[in-house]
Amino acid sequence: MITIKKEQILKEKFVEMSFDGQDAIFEAKWIGFLKVDEVKRACQLMTQFIAKNKVTKHLSDQTVLKVLSKEVQDYLIGECFPELEKLGLKKVAVLVSEDVFAQATVNNVNMKSQMGRLSFGTFNSRQQCIEFLNGK
Repeated sequence: MITIKKEQILKEKFVEMSFDGQDAIFEAKWIGFLKVDEVKRACQLMTQFIAKNKVTKHLSDQTVLKVLSKEVQDYLIGECFPELEKLGLKKVAVLVSEDVFAQATVNNVNMKSQMGRLSFGTFNSRQQCIEFLNGK
């Protein structure tokens, strides 16, 4: 079996982004409490990469994420996800945090983002996320 190494896109204290060339999945691992300016900067990089590489699948690892502020939620729902959908993103798999408060804010964003053709799935394991994204 050939293993393709993940390409690291960004590594900051609040997010680590990479691209899994084998499954064509853009991954982002969100860390701690997110500030809206940090999220905007990361999402701009994500949208550029997704547009350039015609990526249709995104895994959002939120296992160490803390609560999303209202400002971050509004940005994701109102700007980031609609833009990603326009660029061709079709599926977002969310690997959920163990923090129940973080789960609640993430679920709120996912429910409000369920418009158009972008589909979201929330999972407790990385394997479940990959299976959802790959249509298994």
